[in-house]
Amino acid sequence: MKVFISSVVSGFEHYRAAARKAVSLLGHSPLMCEDFGARPYSSQHACMTEVDQADVVVLVLGANFGYKTETGESVTQQEFRRAKADGKPILAFFENVPMEEWQQEFSREVSDYSNGLFRAIFSDQHELSDGIVRALNQLSVNRQAISEAEFMHRLLDRNGSRRWGSWDHEARLEITFLPQPETAGTLRVAHAHHESFFLSICQAGLGSLKGGYKDFDSADQTGIDTAEVKWRHHESGLSLLSISLTNHANSHKILDSYFLPPSKIRRGAEAALNLLSEGKGGWFQIGLYGIGQKLFAELPMTSINNISVPFRSEHTIEERALLIPATPSACRRWLDEMMFRIERKMSM
Repeated sequence: MKVFISSVVSGFEHYRAAARKAVSLLGHSPLMCEDFGARPYSSQHACMTEVDQADVVVLVLGANFGYKTETGESVTQQEFRRAKADGKPILAFFENVPMEEWQQEFSREVSDYSNGLFRAIFSDQHELSDGIVRALNQLSVNRQAISEAEFMHRLLDRNGSRRWGSWDHEARLEITFLPQPETAGTLRVAHAHHESFFLSICQAGLGSLKGGYKDFDSADQTGIDTAEVKWRHHESGLSLLSISLTNHANSHKILDSYFLPPSKIRRGAEAALNLLSEGKGGWFQIGLYGIGQKLFAELPMTSINNISVPFRSEHTIEERALLIPATPSACRRWLDEMMFRIERKMSM
């Protein structure tokens, strides 16, 4: 990749050298104004041309705003806005120092644009270099990830037209995960860890030790079955957790089985995301199935004698996302958005 290094130059030479080294270590090509040489047009034109030709922009902000152009922008600010307008990936790094007033306003503009994934604070050239290496590596993995259409194709290809986990018609929460980049040889590893995965399921509150589990194995899949959860791992690296959402009714609360508690869905989803991904990035799908006549609401605190049950022709809801890296904060943000969309869909 061609990586444009955007920052002030004067007094920032050691940081720019660290950025150059980080980019070069990964085999990418650093684009820096120090290397432009003589050109038959303005410096501004030269900088904007290099930004246009770059695959990604590394933005490094320190205390100083730098030279203010006729428009009132700094050169770095112009480069940032050009890259943003072109839709280029921007990796932002802020030096941990007090900033000039103009630079503070610029940093707020960058922060408003940045989603936080590739934004970092640094105190010296070593932290900056390490941060750039990590960010570029994450970006490379993201760029190499398969498309959503390819992810869906692989899901269908695993079981033909039948979705994973369609063992019955009860209400279920299902989380599917495909790591990116993909790794080979995971089926043998998963096959050898049935018991440890069962213990992890119990520790996460999704099953009980007393209930035990049954092994599941086929030519291209392995996994376990419990009363509450089914786990499948495919030789392609795809993994699935299917969690029962049935509220086992008793004689006093027979109507509880019609409720689909949002808190139970969130707890199950959070636990499943942690179990399947272990912090690795990749494609995730969350689906709710068998929800045609369910109330998306918490269980009532007191006994009730009647409820109004909705009728929906749609019995499934699915949400997908590519999370690289799959940090706890990234997973929580996605779950917040997912729960909001599910609530809207189930209230219509």
